[in-house]
Amino acid sequence: MKVTKTKFKGLLIIETDVFGDYRGWFTETYTKNKFADNGIDVEFIQDNQSYSAQKGTLRGIHFQINPKAQAKLVRCTRGAIIDTVVDLRKGSDTYKKWFSIELSAENKKQLFIPKGFGHAFLTLTDDAEVQYKVDEYYSDEHDRSIRFDDPELGIEWGIENPILSQKDLNAPFLKDSDVNFSIKVLATGVNGQLGYDVVKRLNELGIETIDVSRTEFDISDKDQTQEYILNCKPDVVIHCAAYTAVDKAEDEREKCYSVNVEGTRYIAEACKKIDAKMVYISSDYVFDGQGSEPHHESKKTNPINYYGYSKAQGEQVVRDIVEKHFIIRTSWLFGKNGSNFVKTMLKSAQVKNEINVVNDQIGAPTYSRDLAILICDMIQTAKYGTYHGVNEGYCSWYEFAFLIFKKAGIDIKVNPISSSEYPAKAKRPLNSRLSKENLDKNGFMRLPNWEDALDRYLKEIL
Repeated sequence: MKVTKTKFKGLLIIETDVFGDYRGWFTETYTKNKFADNGIDVEFIQDNQSYSAQKGTLRGIHFQINPKAQAKLVRCTRGAIIDTVVDLRKGSDTYKKWFSIELSAENKKQLFIPKGFGHAFLTLTDDAEVQYKVDEYYSDEHDRSIRFDDPELGIEWGIENPILSQKDLNAPFLKDSDVNFSIKVLATGVNGQLGYDVVKRLNELGIETIDVSRTEFDISDKDQTQEYILNCKPDVVIHCAAYTAVDKAEDEREKCYSVNVEGTRYIAEACKKIDAKMVYISSDYVFDGQGSEPHHESKKTNPINYYGYSKAQGEQVVRDIVEKHFIIRTSWLFGKNGSNFVKTMLKSAQVKNEINVVNDQIGAPTYSRDLAILICDMIQTAKYGTYHGVNEGYCSWYEFAFLIFKKAGIDIKVNPISSSEYPAKAKRPLNSRLSKENLDKNGFMRLPNWEDALDRYLKEIL
């Protein structure tokens, strides 16, 4: 059996072996274990057959909404058809795009259509017969159609006046439909500031989410991690969970490595098995902080502390294992859910009237809400690679602190000091400026300026 993948995830062209002689031919059109071996692990429960008397008959675009959505295995056993599907899954990188293939009694090709697609076919001959298997019973309550000539879809049928049923002629456009399909996204670290905002953004977009924290599984446990992900079968994994205690990592190297490297490896291996996209959140700390120019995405990493080393190793694990990956480096993150520099400064001002802050480390404060929007935009594409996701502009920690207090209306003296005057177990990079060239090249919007982000964040928490 030959299975050909299309650019639409889960949509497969199937050609079974045909054995023939002077008497005719024989083929196995469906063999459960062979299909399962090729990733089609579906329990078909019903066979349907359609007959169209005239060439130019168009049936569709048909589907059943959740929870009665159907996967289909379609073949033409008499005559020929153009079988057409359209991806109706919000969040998919092929959302609202269509695919057509000729199925005929002669070529014996079959098309496996996963849940989340609209389906239609146009007969190329008189007396066309189509047979298809489905994995869910027909439900009149969930049965839906979309207009074949919906301009939002722009399907090229190759015919001006197809023969249509009254039902298909009166079908609504997609914009007026109650279609409820989406991709499935698993997000780790949802109790952290970025994971929290990623889930919030996915919910705003109407994309199905699986929220994972330590209570669901321990990412440093291979069996727990992979069993959970393989059972859920997400289309995308956004990996926000990490060991982030930069100074403690110098002493807890084994623990840091087990989470940031081995845990990432276990997730990546699971993503590879189910052909899921993976988003890995990395850090400016993968660079040594030398110079004053922004670090390019392709620049060789050279971390100067163990946390940065573990994140760089995590990046490499993802590159080595998962073809469909996004590596997003960020810096100086602040958000509503979790601890960060802004909250630390505001808390310090409650008990102090003077504070020392380093002024020789330069970077970009980044609002997790803005970064979450970028991440959720990225996963809806196939523009894989390494990116820098930080708010626009740069400042020192001293300048950041000064503006936090100014915008919050807090009267406190802020003293600039050098990194050498500030005791820390882990060395920090002095230059955390990050290039956004890959964002620009691939058509992604840059994040707003960090000062604007700080204004919005303070309104959110104060």
